[in-house]
Amino acid sequence: MYPRPAYEGGRAHSRTGRMKTMVLLVNFGGPATLSEVPLFLRKLMGSIAPQAIQEALMDRYRAIGGGSPLASITQDQAARIEDATGHRVPIRAAYRYASPTLEEMMNECYKSGTERITFFVMSPYYTSRTVGAYIKTVETYLAYLSFASYRPIVTFIHSWYKEPLFIDAWVSRIREEAGHGEGFYLFSAHSLPQSLQHEPYISQVEETVAAVAARLKLSAYAIGWQSVPRNTDEPWIGPSVEAVIDGITGTASRLIEIPIGFVSDHLETLYDMDIVHAGYAGTKGITFSRIASLNTYPPFIAACKAILEKHLQGGQ
Repeated sequence: MYPRPAYEGGRAHSRTGRMKTMVLLVNFGGPATLSEVPLFLRKLMGSIAPQAIQEALMDRYRAIGGGSPLASITQDQAARIEDATGHRVPIRAAYRYASPTLEEMMNECYKSGTERITFFVMSPYYTSRTVGAYIKTVETYLAYLSFASYRPIVTFIHSWYKEPLFIDAWVSRIREEAGHGEGFYLFSAHSLPQSLQHEPYISQVEETVAAVAARLKLSAYAIGWQSVPRNTDEPWIGPSVEAVIDGITGTASRLIEIPIGFVSDHLETLYDMDIVHAGYAGTKGITFSRIASLNTYPPFIAACKAILEKHLQGGQ
């Protein structure tokens, strides 16, 4: 049961007379410190995780510095996008499995009398496991808030994988860091269970990779799917990153991994890529490097600004 929210506002407008709007950058969230791991896992799994699972996850976070930077990066992205848009509307971060949660931020919108909430999902690709779950969380909590007649206009920004400036940002990032050097380019994204293989996610990732590869005129590249849970019994889509590395062993001496499936650093880039994938490539005698995540890269912030302004145009 949700706590009963305190109402501190009413239907309100800004001094300009426009509809009072809040933009929430939505992300998965993660434990910022090791002490947050048990609560994070409880939220994620819906129950207290076995001690062995907690310790295994803590070990991985220890290896990347003791916690996830995802929340702080998302907050920084929000501030920079707000700056880039000239503070037209307030932009804040909200997470599904960390604080401030989606529910907490919706309650803040309720208390302040916000009339329009735009949820800007920080994933370019759609799958029911992430974007769909965010939308369901929003709808469920707003239904709860409706008892107080709070019914804001709600919009979502997602599936922005082919935004031209987003493609530009990746092309620019790769050129800056990899130059025009020879090598095999491995585009990596989170895998999905095969039962979800018909969702838009896979084709959207493939379309983005094709656009970036075409712009860079790449001839040696592939998509590798990563981060399959260790304790799963169901089949997941492939080829895995490791399988792609196996396939180029003996033919390529340099591997450049591109975190195309993510826009911010977190465990899957800092541990799975920088430690696991790098180590695996090393065992095959392949030199490994990774293109930095977009994070607060200025061309990416410019892309987010364009996506948001296009969405808000005519709405205020």
